[in-house]
Amino acid sequence: MYMKEKTISIMLVCGLTFSTVSPVFAEEMTSQQDTQQQLVLGNHGIEAKQNVQITQGRHITPTDFVQIYSQKYKPQLTFKDGVVASTETVGTFETTIVAEYNDGTTEEFTVSYTILADPSITPDPDPVTPTDPEEGQEPATPVDPEPVTPVTPDPEPTNPEPETPVTPVQPVDPDPVKPVDPVKPDPKPEVTVLATAKTNVTVELNDSALLPSQFVSRNAHNVKLSFNTQPVTNTLGTHSVQILASKGSATQTITVNYTVVDTTKPFIQPQEDIFYVWPNDEWTAEELVTATDNSGFVKVYFQNGQTLLDTTTPGAHSTVIVAEDANGNISTIDFQYQVISVAGMMLYSSPTVNFDKSTDTDIYGGTEPDTTLFVITEDSEELLAETRVDYSGAYHAVLSRPLQPGETAYLIAVDDNGGVSDVTHYTYGSKQVPEVKAESIVKSATDSQTTAATPNNDPSNEIVAAKVDKDLPKTGDSSSKGLTVIGLLLSATALLYLRKRS
Repeated sequence: MYMKEKTISIMLVCGLTFSTVSPVFAEEMTSQQDTQQQLVLGNHGIEAKQNVQITQGRHITPTDFVQIYSQKYKPQLTFKDGVVASTETVGTFETTIVAEYNDGTTEEFTVSYTILADPSITPDPDPVTPTDPEEGQEPATPVDPEPVTPVTPDPEPTNPEPETPVTPVQPVDPDPVKPVDPVKPDPKPEVTVLATAKTNVTVELNDSALLPSQFVSRNAHNVKLSFNTQPVTNTLGTHSVQILASKGSATQTITVNYTVVDTTKPFIQPQEDIFYVWPNDEWTAEELVTATDNSGFVKVYFQNGQTLLDTTTPGAHSTVIVAEDANGNISTIDFQYQVISVAGMMLYSSPTVNFDKSTDTDIYGGTEPDTTLFVITEDSEELLAETRVDYSGAYHAVLSRPLQPGETAYLIAVDDNGGVSDVTHYTYGSKQVPEVKAESIVKSATDSQTTAATPNNDPSNEIVAAKVDKDLPKTGDSSSKGLTVIGLLLSATALLYLRKRS
């Protein structure tokens, strides 16, 4: 009983002593571990491994030879000069690992490692070659070994007192520092394809309104496209252009091949809706229409092969005019024209002028109701005014420019069916208006312009009155579409469309 109490007392004293010492021991171990880890981390948190052992034939990577404790500098590990450590041969070797950090520095680690034999592979033993006896010699006679005399043990061995075995005290190992698993570097982000080049792209010759979207297709929303190089469109054939695609900070340059073609037909239109010409007047196709093309060149000609317009027969006619560009694209129009005849026509009284109200820019007076009054200069054949006469016969002509003192203008009224009035000569600054009979002007015109006789009552010489729209078209300038007093006497349409050949 006394021994049991003594034993318990000793155990209590030991326990109290250990509990007092344990915090000190733990603090020393922690301090040692922190110091050790600081030594291992170095400047960039990476250190070579010690006692590296690798099984023969195993696939290895640079992380098998170094320990990464921090990813602050994003180390990228590679074998120096691309020389991968070999694991084919058993033995001890060295390899060098290069670490590249995000601060632009690099560091090399030379590591010793041991290749261990693969236990799953049993090496073949070297075969033993038997030795043949030489010729003429007899084989050696085996010698029997001498018999060994057995020793008889003592019948009564003395057994010593057995010693009480002492149980060894197991040392307490501190908790080992667990290595930090290496963090794999983030994979490089995949490059986003913002746009893709289109195939079989064609553009028209001399097209100046091209867009980048005609050459590439967007692969994401809100992708901005622009020309990195300007496309060539003035030469037929195959060319290339660079398109810049951008979204935020990401950009992409796409090279696109394209072909310049010419499939555009020329644009052609008549100079007037209905064209009026004198009998036997000469007109080429280029003078009758306006034709343009994107190639810059266009050829205009009559489809029937004639060089000049057929004006031999009075009346309404039509012909086909062709416009052809340099690459064979063709456009055509059905050209309408009227060959007019000068003969007797219905005449109204000449317009009157209110001198008290008229000025250098405004002329007031009266003439045949529901007609159109024209004011044209005597010398330059310039059309100064065109105004509608109301139902009572009153008119107010506003001139496009002021008349000069002593300058004379012709006043003539024309109805919607081609009937005309006598001509009034109005000289600004004078209140005398000499009346000029239309018959004399018509006779002068027919004698100088045609071989027709003076007006008579022969029905075959009468003019065929053309229906004129209520809204009369505007007259052209005097240089290319000059109006003459003779034209005024022919008809309203002849006044608007008749051209004086230069």
